[in-house]
Order: sequence, then structure tokens, then C-alpha cells
Amino acid sequence: MKKTLTLASLLTLSACSSYQVTDSNQFPSDSSWAIMPLYNHSSTPLAAEKAEQILSSQLFAKGIVAIKYPASAANDLQSILDDSAKQKQAQTWLATQPVDYVITGSVEEWHYKSGLDGEPAVGITLEVKSAKSGKTYWQASGSRGGWGRESVSGTGHIVIEELLSGLNVASKDD
Repeated sequence: MKKTLTLASLLTLSACSSYQVTDSNQFPSDSSWAIMPLYNHSSTPLAAEKAEQILSSQLFAKGIVAIKYPASAANDLQSILDDSAKQKQAQTWLATQPVDYVITGSVEEWHYKSGLDGEPAVGITLEVKSAKSGKTYWQASGSRGGWGRESVSGTGHIVIEELLSGLNVASKDD
């Protein structure tokens, strides 16, 4: 009976998340990186900006110091909700930067589910590209539903950390 309960618990826990993460080739430790705007496909305004901040700190923890595109001076709701103006401004900025790789992607989900517990739900896709050619070197996607007392940003940290586990960067000593 105890084994059955353990197996049922494991199946329940594994059903709460889904990840597609492949290991990347090894990126040189001395390469320069930029975080470009994530597309916000979620129904939560500014979800992409929240995920970008978490992404920045998670990359730093892996030894990647990435510069971030400059914030735009959004002064109306349309500017905040329209990704295209931000993307265009960031691409113009990127053309002036001595960057080897860019990391970008999208936020598919970033909200609390409705219902009694209101569990957080996060879905993110990340991609590493060459800053010059646009060639894609690595992609990963994942989603996770958290527990009733967990925050959306806490769930976002877990998803981004799991996605970045496939990103390999040479150590400074290599």
C-alpha cells in the first residue's frame, strides 16, 4: 500500500510540470551576452519583463553577465501591451553592441489559475541565437503549475532554472 501511495504521489507531482530541455554545445566563458525582450503571449501585462529579470539573475548565477536591452519610455497602455515597438527598439540597440549571443524567447503563461487554491502557472520558452547571424544554437521550453501557497515569480524561478540547466558555459579555467 505504501509503494502504491508513493507511486501515485510521484505521478501527481510529475504531471504538474513539463520540460523540453536539451543540452547545448559549450559556449565560451569569455563570450558576451545580451538579453533581448521576451514576447509576452500570456494574458498578464508585463509578464515578460518579470521573467527577464529572473532570467538575468539566473544567467548571472551560471557565470553569464548579460547586458539587457534598454527600457523603452512607455507612457500609455498600448505601448506596454504591444511587443513590436519594444522588439524593434531592442534590435536597433543590439546592432550597436559588441555581443556574441542573445537570449530571447516568450512567456506563454504567467498567472494564477482560478479556483479554490489559485495555483500559479508559468510557461516559458528560451532561445540562444548568434547576435550577428541570428542562427539558433539552443532552445528549451517548459511549464509548471505550482502549489496553492506558491507565488508566480517563485514558479517562474523554478521553470527558468530548469530550462537553463541545459545551457553549458565553459568555466573560466577551461
